[in-house]
Amino acid sequence: MKGIKYMENLQVTSLEQLKQVKQTDIVSLGKFEDGTTFVAELKRPNMMNLIAHKKIPNTLLTEATQLFNGKNKLANKVVAEDDGESLAQLGELIEVLAEACLVNPTYKQLKEIDLDLTLEMQMSIMMYSQGGVETLKNFRKEQQRNANNKPGTEIQ
Repeated sequence: MKGIKYMENLQVTSLEQLKQVKQTDIVSLGKFEDGTTFVAELKRPNMMNLIAHKKIPNTLLTEATQLFNGKNKLANKVVAEDDGESLAQLGELIEVLAEACLVNPTYKQLKEIDLDLTLEMQMSIMMYSQGGVETLKNFRKEQQRNANNKPGTEIQ
């Protein structure tokens, strides 16, 4: 069988070692309207677990699969065709990803205090779900904010 190595001196990985496996990242997701930076603990979702536990509605399975395979046709369709139905589906998928990715604080905790994520934060979570922290570095460059807290010039 490919990928499985059989060796005589293998040791079972202990639970203590498994507890030390890095599963989350601390990520800056952007700023709220008032300028407050939102830093959260995120984990990459397991697509099969989301599907198995019916976290992704059947109507979004194709789009979710494409998203996780790097073929983000749904987002492209929203932009290219100004498609309202696709926008609603993308919003629903981003909400599923926020619930799956946010560890601390949780998405539920944010909803309990009636705090909505900005579009930048939602897109950052979506990008993180696809490729982790490295994807975020390529996704956006930190921007300086002008006096009205609007994005300005890029910081190099």
